[in-house]
Amino acid sequence: MRAPGPARTSGDEHVRAGIHQSITAISAAACVALAGGLTAAVTGGAAVAAVPTTRTAPTQHSTVVVRGLAFPEGRAMRLGLVGCDNVYERVAESPQAMIGAGPGSAPAGERVLGYDLVGGNALGPLSYVSSVAQTQSAGLTAYAEQGTTGVVWAGYQEPADRRTGRVWFGRAEVVVPPGQWTRIEATDLTYSWSKWDMYAQAPVADSVDEGAAEEPVPDGTLADMVLRHRGDGAGFVMTGLGCDGNEFAIDALRLHTAGTATTYDIEGLATSVTMPPPPARRAEAGQPVELRGTLVDSTGTPLSGVSMRLESRAVGATGWKLDQVVDVVNGAAVAQVQPERATSYRWRFVDRPMAEGSVSAAVTIEAGEPGASGTPSPDPTGSASQSPSPSPGQGAAPSTGPQPTKSAGPTKSAGPTKSPTSAAPSTTAEPTKTPEPTKSAAPSGSPSASADPSTTASPGASATPPVDPT
Repeated sequence: MRAPGPARTSGDEHVRAGIHQSITAISAAACVALAGGLTAAVTGGAAVAAVPTTRTAPTQHSTVVVRGLAFPEGRAMRLGLVGCDNVYERVAESPQAMIGAGPGSAPAGERVLGYDLVGGNALGPLSYVSSVAQTQSAGLTAYAEQGTTGVVWAGYQEPADRRTGRVWFGRAEVVVPPGQWTRIEATDLTYSWSKWDMYAQAPVADSVDEGAAEEPVPDGTLADMVLRHRGDGAGFVMTGLGCDGNEFAIDALRLHTAGTATTYDIEGLATSVTMPPPPARRAEAGQPVELRGTLVDSTGTPLSGVSMRLESRAVGATGWKLDQVVDVVNGAAVAQVQPERATSYRWRFVDRPMAEGSVSAAVTIEAGEPGASGTPSPDPTGSASQSPSPSPGQGAAPSTGPQPTKSAGPTKSAGPTKSPTSAAPSTTAEPTKTPEPTKSAAPSGSPSASADPSTTASPGASATPPVDPT
């Protein structure tokens, strides 16, 4: 199952905060579910047995897509870790989940869930049911490249033990042959039975049928137990693999009880990428702009230990290109860009075996001319004016003496107008004034120094093992 089996959650493939390890164990706490009223309907003080003689088609059939290991709330389906020989005696380990494609076609959807245990434990789906008699299907489809062994634990609480910790435990060994997908159906198995006190986590002394002292309890199916003890009751079914330590994959977990059949399809985590608005959407060409991105799973939990791609596209261009790869820490990625022209950016989380990909909406950064800060340039044309030439052909410099300097090209004056009060007519024309020279604007072309655009992203922390089953 190494190839193309489930991918191990290591390095960039490991989504530390996003995978919800919902592995539990059959413990004293589980007895609360059985002793607290998860029993068949009671009429007139006696439990009504409803033992199906044949399997019937479910009135409702649905498929639940499980993202990562985020099983729906409730006790219908979760993952369990138990001992192979004794339900309560487990080998100490922290199972590491593997989610990926194949091998071959997945029994449900596109991905499967895999584990590689140390041996001595069994891991798989654990379902609590309110009616053992109405439980017509419970199990999984499994694959092991080298084959693997496992165990199915079943629980049944007879009517006489209602609201106590006394529960019948049934044990049946199972084998998955090498190199092929195999269906394991718990309701078809024959179990060896013994009565346990789930509060004390120990077998009870009188775990034999009445009238059959000193004789072991006969083996039988779940339906046999309901008939033998004359009544329906609450219970559980736990199908676990990996007792021999061989790697295995499971999918299409199934539970059909009380007329409803549900298939649980293990798939990768659903993710969501967003880009908060940057502090400014306009900057001088070549100046650094900080862009941030956030990455969470479908529950809103920030993800870590992975990376995201920052992609860019110049306005007017087609196609996105990779700008940089940034590590994600606690759901956050930070990058600096230095656009030379108007450019759009977006964050992308690439699809991988453990999680599905997603992409953010794009943000466009406008890039202005260097030195432009929103204040109009003194020279509307954007270029510095030339100093006035002293050459007569170019216009004389303004005179500083009392007498005005004649213009190099004077305009002819109209003839003097005689004034009756004037003693002497004017004989000179008013000199043409030379315009003041335009002050030269400071030449542009020396953009302000930009900050160092490079950033050092700290690599993701090492993979954190899943929650230790309690």
